[in-house]
Formats: sequence, structure tokens, C-alpha cells
Amino acid sequence: MLHFVFLTKLSDRMASIQSILNFEGWNGYPQFETKMGHGRVALIASILCTVLGMHLVLCLEVALVRFGILSIDVLGDSTFWTKDTLQMALQWTVYIIFLCTFHLGEFFATSLFNPSVTTADSFMVNHSKAYSAAALISWVEFIVRFLFSPKTNSTFIFFVGLGFVIGGQICRTWAMVTCGESFNHYIQRDKKDNHVLVTHGIYSFLRHPSYVGFFYWAVGTQLLLCNPLSTALYGLAAWTFFRHRIVYEEATLRALFPGDYEHYGSKTYIGIPLINRFVNTANAKDE
Repeated sequence: MLHFVFLTKLSDRMASIQSILNFEGWNGYPQFETKMGHGRVALIASILCTVLGMHLVLCLEVALVRFGILSIDVLGDSTFWTKDTLQMALQWTVYIIFLCTFHLGEFFATSLFNPSVTTADSFMVNHSKAYSAAALISWVEFIVRFLFSPKTNSTFIFFVGLGFVIGGQICRTWAMVTCGESFNHYIQRDKKDNHVLVTHGIYSFLRHPSYVGFFYWAVGTQLLLCNPLSTALYGLAAWTFFRHRIVYEEATLRALFPGDYEHYGSKTYIGIPLINRFVNTANAKDE
């Protein structure tokens, strides 16, 4: 019973957070009440840029202290700061920098290469209730580790996560640029005039590179923080989401590009482990 009450309250709280991210309750303010409003775009961009700038400065400051260039006294109580807590603080700033860069990059890549579908939702900050909940859980996990067990950390895992995040970001942005006007954050069920089957660039060997990039970026963010629980949860949640989405999208693309997509799919890879078997199973049922 207590478990049910807790989950209900958590769900209600997440619904409140998501309503804020969706700008609900802004009726009467035309620049904010729809996702097309310039005010909504400006506000989200301003917040992301402010947070990004603050953490860039903080990252530099912590790094200079971490490597002995600045005195530890600039961070306040010197008895609190150890090599482990400094390393974790550095990891947090790097994580926030990449998080803000990702959301800003989503908007700017869309606005540059597919401006006709660009809205405030292109920032992806209101991706879903599950995405917001996962982020909050990971922050709580990191704070608990930072305060009570800073030694449960690994510089090696941090650098592995750094590679995942950078590689994932490059893969996703490359996909958005290559796809151009054919890219959309939502699955297209109808073929538009400017919708073509993109098979060049990164699409010549990966047929869902934006999903591949997002998958490894998401897992990489938790490796950056060295969060063991959230790394597992992010990996499982992202894999489950893309398993369903890719299977559905493959069926949609086969219907939109009959013959062409089957030929293209036979020469390319999905890039996320084990999902190909589910796609093959779905294809066999459709035949």
C-alpha cells in the first residue's frame, strides 16, 4: 500500500514538472502559449545558455583547483574538499555542459537544416515524463554518492563515458545534418514531398544513426557521473524505447519506400545491440 502511494505521488509530481516544461497555464501570453511562440524559444534558450555558461566557468575553476593551479580555498570550506569530491564536482560540471549542449544542439541543428518543423519542442527538454524522471533519479543518485560515498567513483569510467557522449553527439548531429529536411523528431507516417530515403553519408552504413547517437549519448551521460544504478536504468530504458520505435519505423519506411528500403536495409546496420533480431522477426511476420 505504501509502495502504491509513493508511486502515485511520484507520478503526480512528475506530471507537475512535465506541465511546467510544456508551458501549460500560459494562456493569454501569445509568445509562450504555443510551441511556435518566439518567447518560449527565447526563454528555453536563455535558461540553457545561462546554465551552460555557469558550468563552463565552474568547470574551469574546479579543474584548476583539482590540478593544483588554484588554491582550494576559492571553493569555500577546504576541509570538505578532497581529491574524490573535487573529481566528482568536475564530473558534474562536464555532465551539465554536455547536457545543455545536447539540447541546444537539437534546436540549432533542426533550425539550420529543417527550419519548417522547428519549434520550442525542438530543444527536446520536454521529451517525455520518463526522460525527466530518469534525469532526476540520476541527479539524486549522484548527490547521494557525492555526499556519502565519494570514493565510489572511477576516473577511467568517467573517460569511457566522455567517449560515449562525444561519439553519440557527433553521430546524432551528423545524422540530422545529413538527413536535412527529411529529419524529424517524430515518426512520419505519411510521405511528404520533401521526404526522401537518405542513403549517403552516415546513412550509408547506419540506417538509424540519430537513434544510435542518442542511445550511446544517454548511457554515456551516466558513465560520466559514474552512476551504476542509473547507467543500468538508462541503458535498459533507452534500449526498450528504441526496440519498439525502430521496429515500428522500419515497417513504416518499408511501406513508404517499397522495395527501396528492403534493399537499403540489407546493406546497413542498426547499431544498437540485439535490436536487429526483433526487426527481422517483425519482417518475417509481415511477409
